[in-house]
Amino acid sequence: MLEAKGSASFNTVAVAGVDGFARAKTTFAPMRVPTVGCSGTALTPVSAHVAVGKVYFADGAGVVRSLSLSGQIVKVATFPLTSGQQMLSFAVSPDASRLLGAVLTVPPNPQFGCNGSRGVGDFTLDIYSAPAGGANTLLRHEVLAHNDPKLTILPVNLMAFIGWDQVGPLATYPTDWMRGCCSLPQNYYGPPVRVDAGTGAITKNVSPSTCSVQDIAPSGNYMCAIGLDGRSLSVRRPDGSEIWKASGQWTLLVSFLSPDERRLAAPLANAAGDTVEVVGKDGRRIVLAADFWPVGWLDPSTVIGIRGGANLSYVALNAPATIKDMGFKGTFVGTVRT
Repeated sequence: MLEAKGSASFNTVAVAGVDGFARAKTTFAPMRVPTVGCSGTALTPVSAHVAVGKVYFADGAGVVRSLSLSGQIVKVATFPLTSGQQMLSFAVSPDASRLLGAVLTVPPNPQFGCNGSRGVGDFTLDIYSAPAGGANTLLRHEVLAHNDPKLTILPVNLMAFIGWDQVGPLATYPTDWMRGCCSLPQNYYGPPVRVDAGTGAITKNVSPSTCSVQDIAPSGNYMCAIGLDGRSLSVRRPDGSEIWKASGQWTLLVSFLSPDERRLAAPLANAAGDTVEVVGKDGRRIVLAADFWPVGWLDPSTVIGIRGGANLSYVALNAPATIKDMGFKGTFVGTVRT
């Protein structure tokens, strides 16, 4: 998990047990938040991923390190962050042999949205590749076109890495990388896309716009919400063919696919408090205890979430009325398995 202790950005990474005790933990220099104009505030990307039993995290200097369950910290790669006007998103291959990084550079005083201005100075995006433990290589450099401030608060359309499954690297595009005042919970800040690992170029959307992506499994299969009302969820293969689907009265701000891809968890609409329903491929439905908002799965039979907008907590499907409070706040990144 990630924590932001006394900082606007994440500066602590920990591997914790379900008992709430940290098995391994370290702090790091947080990424700085660039000045992006008059339309809003930049949102720094989630700077950690899980692969091969370790957590990989990036600091404000662009250094990516790994943290193991034993507490061992290893420098894995470095992507060039040289000023406070830059942000990094990155992805780690499933076998942790390779990393990709995307560095956004924002001009010193962009003025986007100030008195209707389209802004001044170049926004650039540099995509890098690096073998674990090796030097980075620049794959592509882009000068991003300015958007119209009458149409969006985003100065430019940005690609940001979100992960790497068995099919290949994943990113969002265009990414909602700024916030004006507030935002609703969501799994991905933009439509997920697939990226060519050799060139850093976007190849295609993970799913057509008629089925918005809710969650992507390590296998490359994904779950998406069908249609405008979003009351049906479809689990699909990377080629778009359907594996199974379910319907329900869900809010679908977020929903999550279990690690074995046989269950989904989604918040119910019009329920008393935040209430999650779990639906299986076999049609079985389980309603979890109220006042619990999902953020993922710990394993195929345990949903992790936030209790009462506070601490990380979890609910086991064999005891759906019981919320286990883990005793701390944080952003769930994934389950570390040995």
